[in-house]
Amino acid sequence: MDASLLQWLRQNKGRQFASPRGIIFGRKPQDIILEDVREDIQEIHISFSKRKTLALPLHFWMFDRALGYLRFYREKAFPIGAAIRPPYLKDSIEGEIWREPRPHKTPYRVAPFILDFLVLAGLAEYRYVQSLDSGRKVQGVQLGLGAPRPGPLGATPLPPPSPMPPKTAFLDKYKSIIEEWTEQHKEQIIESRLNYTWQRKSRFDCEQSRNQVSREIIESRIRNGGALDLETLDKVIEWGFNRKYPDRDPLKALEITKKAFDYLDDGDLKQATLTLLGVRNVGISRVSKIIGLYDQENLCIYDSRVGYALRTMRHEEKRIILIPPSQGRDGDALVSYKVWAEQYEQMIWIAEVMRDYMNRQGCTYRLADVEMALFMVGK
Repeated sequence: MDASLLQWLRQNKGRQFASPRGIIFGRKPQDIILEDVREDIQEIHISFSKRKTLALPLHFWMFDRALGYLRFYREKAFPIGAAIRPPYLKDSIEGEIWREPRPHKTPYRVAPFILDFLVLAGLAEYRYVQSLDSGRKVQGVQLGLGAPRPGPLGATPLPPPSPMPPKTAFLDKYKSIIEEWTEQHKEQIIESRLNYTWQRKSRFDCEQSRNQVSREIIESRIRNGGALDLETLDKVIEWGFNRKYPDRDPLKALEITKKAFDYLDDGDLKQATLTLLGVRNVGISRVSKIIGLYDQENLCIYDSRVGYALRTMRHEEKRIILIPPSQGRDGDALVSYKVWAEQYEQMIWIAEVMRDYMNRQGCTYRLADVEMALFMVGK
């Protein structure tokens, strides 16, 4: 694949685009979402704004054929020729992509989406051309050096792409570093998980007490319409800190946890975290225990030992994740609630990458298992 095109695709992974065909030709195609760039299998994965499932993949060789065709005939414009199967319009891009011999046996419609990306990347431009089959004006394309030309219907400039989702941007920047760090510490992670313990208790006792608190949280939510009662909050904090929950008002406990878990149920971990951080003397370590123990499959605890374990996971000499403060360790001070909420969300993303990597090594880990291993690493 063309190096500049591949770089553009990498940089825009996770974004949603309005098709430039809508502006140039006055039609209303669905917005296209660039879901993933799979260089390992040479595929581009896309979806559409009105659908929830992935479309059939766009292969690198499809881009090569389309762009190579345009570059060979630099001054000529060609019909898009979009069709589900042959026959295609003469000289069309769809026909060129599916010419024999073709790597994929069964054709499907790809030219409009291939060309949308070429146009958005500034490598091609849309224009009307005359069909050699019918003599009528049809949608076409030619090699270009800039943005699409204005369409015949007084179209406005292309809107900017939607911002890259925070998780996509984070993983795009740090995933390879997280995987490399996990590979380097793989044996230590395995050993540390097997030796999970504290206060000279056995691993079995530590896991049992942890799981009991997790059950208490789930049962409290069932009893209280999604909220946690003060008794349950006390059990969480006593388990983690040998203290009671700071705010002793039972009604406020129900109110604040109902609000926080409503956010969590809606998939907004950051806002759930911020809600609980608003309680006096409840920091990120306490909040992450309340939230993390609720779903040990997909969530985890973020405390000073976990943060300290990841202190050598760095990008350009800067730590990827902050270290929550504790009585035994200073950690990072003068950090706002907003930043701690963002850091907890990013801690979950880091743990997910580590879990997936360890699972590929044969370890059937949940996010909680990753965290328990890091707890011991950061001792």
